[in-house]
Amino acid sequence: MKFTSLLIRVLILFCLLVFPLIGHSNDNIYGVVSAGFADSKFEQSASDGGSFKLGFGYQFHPQWYAELGFQQLSNQSFIDQLPMTLPEVNEYSYGMQGDAIFASLLGKASGRMGELFYRVGVLKADVKGQQIDSSGSCQIGVSREFSVESGEMFNLCEYDEASLAGVFGIGFDFYLGVNMMLRTEVEHISGENGLETNAGYVGLRYNF
Repeated sequence: MKFTSLLIRVLILFCLLVFPLIGHSNDNIYGVVSAGFADSKFEQSASDGGSFKLGFGYQFHPQWYAELGFQQLSNQSFIDQLPMTLPEVNEYSYGMQGDAIFASLLGKASGRMGELFYRVGVLKADVKGQQIDSSGSCQIGVSREFSVESGEMFNLCEYDEASLAGVFGIGFDFYLGVNMMLRTEVEHISGENGLETNAGYVGLRYNF
């Protein structure tokens, strides 16, 4: 955890120094749109489903990119009706929705087919969600107490929390044309409040 915290501080400082350079030059700038699948956890909540990323990058060195963007971590709908029976308590899929902004450094190695890259970055996530607690109080968020038909009491915890996390990934950009590339990538996110996401993406990169 100490290493991750130090890494995040270094990356924030580095990105604050690098990204202002983008405004002074239109060379070596690209945009990326990707879609994929993400398996996300936050505290005791879990969600899996479709995900997407939007980003802009800048090549400031022959082997290094800086990339800034937005991504969706989860988009699972919230429940509108509370469970009425004990089996429903266990079977319901409780909602979790999360979005994030990220700043990353990408180290690359070029080849005949494209560019292999690895990603190290920092991410600021905002996560809203629901989870069931039977202990009588919620660890995070606000509590809504309810009972089921058999008499057991539960709490529906509803939260809206921000988390800072580290991002680690690897991928490959395949050449499609003069300015177009096909991006494939897998990444792992780990941070505060038990935030953890494993995701895979396929997208298009356009070099301006």
